[in-house]
Amino acid sequence: MDYNVARLAFENYMNSYDKNDKQIHLKYVHTYHVVDLMAELAFRLELDHEKLELAKIIGLLHDIGRFEQIKRYGKISDNKTNMDHADYGCHYLFDDGHIRDFGIEKDSKEAKIIYSAIKNHNKLEIEKGLSSDELLFAKMIRDMDKVDIFRVIAVEYEMKFDANEISSEVLKKYSNHQQIDTKLLKSASDKTLLYLNFINDINFNESYDILVATDNFDLFLGTVQVDEHSEKLWRKVREVCFDQINKGIGE
Repeated sequence: MDYNVARLAFENYMNSYDKNDKQIHLKYVHTYHVVDLMAELAFRLELDHEKLELAKIIGLLHDIGRFEQIKRYGKISDNKTNMDHADYGCHYLFDDGHIRDFGIEKDSKEAKIIYSAIKNHNKLEIEKGLSSDELLFAKMIRDMDKVDIFRVIAVEYEMKFDANEISSEVLKKYSNHQQIDTKLLKSASDKTLLYLNFINDINFNESYDILVATDNFDLFLGTVQVDEHSEKLWRKVREVCFDQINKGIGE
């Protein structure tokens, strides 16, 4: 198993897509940011060389389904396209057998770990019944994907926060530290709260450390356009995030 072999295969895969397309380019850059973040987390978790290589390969392949989604529909959205990009990525890699293109044997232990990590990286919760290694890497990719998504949002999108636009069910989920299903979103402000809620779904204290070190979360907070009558609630929801970062995942 060799990350460089996988990377060359990924670059060959990308020849089918227009990297001058803004959305394709966005996800291409995001991919390599997540690769680097996965390597950093693997280092902080003191994983061995083989698991480091595996972590990087998972980072490389986690969003492979996004490129076909963008090509077909012109959108980065599972809901609006009715196409789960993680499920499609698994279909392409495993059902169609393309995982071998990346130097991974389809029936290997590593392939099973890659499959479960990609499959679970965008779901509301990680599925039950995974092996210890499958669970480890599923948690890792979920965390590092979120860390870079804060950067992507801050750089590429305009977010807003208006207390009058926030759905009661979304606010209730947030207040109870429960995951927010994207199907509940009814406004741009709901979406901002969804992203803030990422902080409550981090699996390692090392992930919080990386989040702080990147400044991605502070960058995200600084670019949210807050309605002048919503400052009080904005301060409150931010404090929930800061408290969680300071508290970590506990013992």
